Amino acid sequence: MISVILVNPKYSGNVGSIARVMMNFGFDELRIVGDKSIINDEAYMMAVHAKEILDNAKFYENFDEAINDLDFIIATSGARGGDRNLKRVPITPKELADKILEVKGNIGIVFGREDDGLRNEEIDKCDLLVSIPTSEKYPIMNLSHAVAVILYEIYTKKVENRFLDIRMREASKKDKELLIRKFNEFIDKNEKIPEHKKELCKVIFKRLVNRAFISGKEAWTLMSAFK
Repeated sequence: MISVILVNPKYSGNVGSIARVMMNFGFDELRIVGDKSIINDEAYMMAVHAKEILDNAKFYENFDEAINDLDFIIATSGARGGDRNLKRVPITPKELADKILEVKGNIGIVFGREDDGLRNEEIDKCDLLVSIPTSEKYPIMNLSHAVAVILYEIYTKKVENRFLDIRMREASKKDKELLIRKFNEFIDKNEKIPEHKKELCKVIFKRLVNRAFISGKEAWTLMSAFK
């Protein structure tokens, strides 16, 4: 279970947009530290078809209450530290996505206020800090955009993991050799290709096949075409 936690959001439109991106990427628990009035007509308008996330949002009077039942808490910040502020040394969203699915228990991803983000004392209560790499010309992102980037990275990693479980069998060495042989026969019999270009075609095709990591089904489909 991964919860999105908003600490004292100021703009209803942002809250609605966050509900929308949560549904886009398969997240459904929204926690808000603040007043219920933040969810109004503007929030519902921006949520579009994710209104149920707003309807089911949980509200808390303070930050401690919002994270009390969580096993692992991730803070987000646009401000980055260094040797002089070790509390602000973050990892990237991609690094987070690589590790978060291994974490056991209930997880919270915390996003701060639009104007000044999370405070140091709030970050101190979290287990990890994440920051999105951005241009130095304009480093601070809109709140809903930041939520979208982080949830996208996590969702993409989930999809990749599912794909690894169901992906097609990779073409064997024999499959590739047969495919290349059929292609070479096709090239040799094609009278429209100049003789001096035939060897180059064969070399290029062999490189493409070996670079592409094609599946066995793809190899046999191409063989059928060349036959």
